[in-house]
Amino acid sequence: MKNFWYYHKVHVIIILAVLAVGAYFLLTQQKTVKSDYDIAIVSAKGCSDEQMGQIRDVFQQAGTDQNGDGAVTVKVHLYRFAIGESGQDREAVAGLDADLVGKVSGIFFVDNPEGFEAATNGLGKSADAIPVRSIPALSACGIDDLSLLIRAEADEKYTQMRSALIRE
Repeated sequence: MKNFWYYHKVHVIIILAVLAVGAYFLLTQQKTVKSDYDIAIVSAKGCSDEQMGQIRDVFQQAGTDQNGDGAVTVKVHLYRFAIGESGQDREAVAGLDADLVGKVSGIFFVDNPEGFEAATNGLGKSADAIPVRSIPALSACGIDDLSLLIRAEADEKYTQMRSALIRE
């Protein structure tokens, strides 16, 4: 025991470092808020922070707690570019690609449903698109020129959300 530190200090330091990193990741995961609904806005004109906040509020009021944390959390992703046009913002294109591949968002607000369906190989059915101007709950958000489109293979919660918004 007299020479323990001399022979085992490297091992002890490595073990403490691994425990510290593990504790950090564990605490970080617990503090991360997981959203109940993810919504994407794909539009050349974009949206202001105020409009995104209003959309978030409408969905929080119409939604239900899906992950059991006691609150309805809605995350709005903004991809500001026009589908099918050249010279797009690479970050917005990469963000939308990641969203589509990772199946993050279940509801999309798009300014061109047919173009979105063609560009995403039928990921959202443009025939099912609903103009926002015909959804009373979203009328005050200032996105009347967009259409609401649900991902073709989205969870049932997004279909229920769509029904809740249309009824209001």
